[in-house]
Amino acid sequence: MILLDGATGTELGRRGVDTRSALFSAAALVSEAGIAALRTAHADYVRAGAQVITANTFRTNPRKAGARWRELTELAVRLDLRPSPDVALLEHRELAQALAAAGCDLLLVETVVAADEGLVAVRAAVETGLPVWVAALAMANGSMRNGDDLGAFFRDARRAGAQAALINCVPCDGVDAGLGAAAASGLPFGAYAHMGDVDPEAGWPPTPVLSPEEYALRASRWISRGASILGGCCGTIPEHIAALARLSPIRHDPCHPERRVSE
Repeated sequence: MILLDGATGTELGRRGVDTRSALFSAAALVSEAGIAALRTAHADYVRAGAQVITANTFRTNPRKAGARWRELTELAVRLDLRPSPDVALLEHRELAQALAAAGCDLLLVETVVAADEGLVAVRAAVETGLPVWVAALAMANGSMRNGDDLGAFFRDARRAGAQAALINCVPCDGVDAGLGAAAASGLPFGAYAHMGDVDPEAGWPPTPVLSPEEYALRASRWISRGASILGGCCGTIPEHIAALARLSPIRHDPCHPERRVSE
């Protein structure tokens, strides 16, 4: 099993960082106190057993941090706005190259809601030469958030160079609905679910907050279906990751899953 870390944005909020602005989790990067909280959160996930630590870049792109963020966000809600493929490729390529230059070991294209932009992001990430994983939302009927075929997306992502297929940013029921599509990709697969309040536009109702032990029980069912990459999304804390770590004593190198990492 490869163990991901848990939430960043909600965890920073739990630790006193005000994440209610447009920057969300990136608000931690603009103050010494926020940076300290971020470092501590990362360290706690490592101590909990996480092998993959997600850089806090969720809102550090021009589309989210630019001066027109509110106008563009409102327009996106009204029109399901996405950049054209050529524009998206330039933006994702720039971000992927910056992440690679900063020293990332692998790139995770996550929270994909539409196949077209998700595949563009995968291709841009693959251009860096780093390992690339992709994570998408799954709705109750097993489709992507915008209605695209989730299984087809993962198959196309594999052909584009992705090396793992994941379900994220949905409750455990969403993982249950989408895990088969990830498994059918032929790639190593897994999930990192969220819990608690969600965006009302996301299509899922508020989800009960599971205890670490309850979350691990749900995750054990994903392992029984062949999942080998697990972690947590919004609402999870280091204790959830520690509970996942107890499910398996075996760890694999995230960049070379065939290699076992000694405990």
